[in-house]
Amino acid sequence: MHTPEEPKNNPIVLIGVFSLIVLCVLGLGGITQLETSRRINGRAVAAPGVQVPQTTETEAPRPRAVHRLADHPLLTAPVRLPAVTCALPGFGVSDAELSAYYKAGVACLDQAWRPALEQVNLPFDPPALDTSPDLVEGPCGSAPAESEAVAYYCGRNRTIYMPTRRLRDNGGGERAGSHLATLAHEYGHHVQALSGMLRAADSKIVSAGEETPAGLEMSRRIELQANCFAGMFLVAASESIGTGLAQEAADDFQYAVEEPPEKNAHGSPENQSEWASLGFTTGETSSCNTYAASAEAVG
Repeated sequence: MHTPEEPKNNPIVLIGVFSLIVLCVLGLGGITQLETSRRINGRAVAAPGVQVPQTTETEAPRPRAVHRLADHPLLTAPVRLPAVTCALPGFGVSDAELSAYYKAGVACLDQAWRPALEQVNLPFDPPALDTSPDLVEGPCGSAPAESEAVAYYCGRNRTIYMPTRRLRDNGGGERAGSHLATLAHEYGHHVQALSGMLRAADSKIVSAGEETPAGLEMSRRIELQANCFAGMFLVAASESIGTGLAQEAADDFQYAVEEPPEKNAHGSPENQSEWASLGFTTGETSSCNTYAASAEAVG
């Protein structure tokens, strides 16, 4: 049987095959170079274990109330109110005139307290103001009797109640300084609510019992601090409203009604005047730390 012979190696064929292989290799290298030099669009994704540099910028913490008392940041730092310009209208005792006076006063109080609270990263919102002639029931329950209060602040709806008839007949009468002192005091409670101190103090009053000696003492600490905050505002506004009116308002706290010991929730007239004067003379929140004061100082 005839068997075909295997083809012999032809030199010309071998050279051609070798040249083709060389050209293929060179072509692949060029393609790779083109691919690696092409721009890639998109976001870089780190491989596992690769550290990505972090940005150094951080957002400032959101302003929040701090539910503390003696060591509250508003009291541990000597924060001052800026000098403010108050556009108070002419003082008059009609319902409309008193309402306009209170509204302008609140606008000026907002102007004074906003930067002070922002300085220590506390939230700020202006209070609501009710200037109805008489007090009505609200979220905080029944309105206090005329023998108990001429104005009040409700923390549940952040509202200052300044009843024009009651304030005219049983409050400041025709003394502009007395009306301004009352408004600044009630606004002091709003500052306590915004800062978180009012909630912290109320919690202690509820735990102790509102009419117990401990509960009454905490109530006095709240009220006397509001006097001190009022004094701070009056000195900040003194150049605008006149030093005479500012001093008249600061002095008005000495005429507070003295309460019997078993119902003393506001402090003696002497202590009320002392704390208002302290805020007026120092102008610093750290001077209004009634929660760190002795029991005698808030009696």
